Amino acid sequence: MEKRWLDLFERLVNIDTGFDLDVETKLSRTRFVMDSLKKLGFEVHEEKAAHVAEKGQPPYLTLIGHLDTVFKEGEAIRRPFKVENGVAKGPGVADMKGGVIVLLATVEEALKENLDGLCVVLNVDEELGSKESRNTFENYARKSVCCLSFEPGGINGEIVTSRKGIASLDIVVKGVKGHASRLEEGANAIVEASHKICQIYSMNGIVGSLSVNPTIINGGEKSNITPDLCKVYCDVRFSSKQELKEFEKKLAEITRTSFVERTTCEYNLNERRPAMSFMEEMKQALEEVFQRLGKRYEFEHSSGGADGAFFTALGVPTLDGLGLCGGRFHSEEEFAFIQSFDERVKLSLELLRYFDERR
Repeated sequence: MEKRWLDLFERLVNIDTGFDLDVETKLSRTRFVMDSLKKLGFEVHEEKAAHVAEKGQPPYLTLIGHLDTVFKEGEAIRRPFKVENGVAKGPGVADMKGGVIVLLATVEEALKENLDGLCVVLNVDEELGSKESRNTFENYARKSVCCLSFEPGGINGEIVTSRKGIASLDIVVKGVKGHASRLEEGANAIVEASHKICQIYSMNGIVGSLSVNPTIINGGEKSNITPDLCKVYCDVRFSSKQELKEFEKKLAEITRTSFVERTTCEYNLNERRPAMSFMEEMKQALEEVFQRLGKRYEFEHSSGGADGAFFTALGVPTLDGLGLCGGRFHSEEEFAFIQSFDERVKLSLELLRYFDERR
């Protein structure tokens, strides 16, 4: 990695862009990234929670990434960027500020070859589910012939060819208040919710590869009052819409039946991000690109969701995991391998060449 890229990498990691900050603050703090694209001749503008840069006309070769992290304000000061023995550390160093540097270097190399019709979208709300930037991604997906996403690569150099989708499951159980010592007076919503949680959790491994995990529970008002309300949030990951439909069918059966008399249960299952599929066009592209490079990369199916899914949902061949390789994402031990930079740029550039030839 050239020093100028390393310097930019350090600057980016040492700026807090966590989930606790508002969108405008994160956009403002990261505008300098888009300045580098403006100097390369891109038209740059901002949309909801996203920076967009366009050069030439569609259909676009589109490159995407996110500038936000999961770390709170002050983390960059507490744990600033550093490199030891070729391993970079710092908040978001792999997921995915390192990927943004690979993206920028790939764009620069593409322009040296006079590739045109390029689009870059960098959002700042990915770690929050891309609620505000989703429309931007879908809009540019309709103008794209391919999408390259620069989330981190695997620890052994794997590229991400498919991802699970994400859904949120909110469960509300209602009961009846009563004195906590007089069990017959009340109907305990927490007890009923506990039964529901165990039933729902038991569906792991039953509906294809779908996973469901209760992560937040809230119930009870006072220690001597039988709780009449309990709310549960579950994280749901799925590989296909069919899995999600089958899960909801079973979910409806579970919520119709009460273990505790006089309790009722309602739920809301909301798809937040579609699954990212490994499209045939991308399979063919990789086979040819591997031949050109004289090197193959292992494929990885990720249980984590990402913005590339918005592109495959609209029929755009997409590849992910093109950022710096690393591991321990979302933790204080997160790391990225500097040595993976050059190979990631070469792979990404070759993919752009392939799709440019077929526009």
